[in-house]
Amino acid sequence: MGITLRRLMELVRFFLVFITCSLVCYAIVMFLSDRFLPGNPYREPHGNAVKVVKAVQNEPAADFEWYLRRVQLFYLVGE
Repeated sequence: MGITLRRLMELVRFFLVFITCSLVCYAIVMFLSDRFLPGNPYREPHGNAVKVVKAVQNEPAADFEWYLRRVQLFYLVGE
């Protein structure tokens, strides 16, 4: 009940087909990701860009209350 040469060749052919199909699928996925995903999403924007973050100037005593309200809003709404 040993492994025959024919069975061994079928096994080798199976692995070659499997590896070839895997590489082809990987190449297709990489091509599609290069085609549709942006190259560098963190690059500096071109044109008229606006800074989204605005620093809030509050008094030091009111800062804690403001942060507490924001944390409560986050836990209630998730925002």
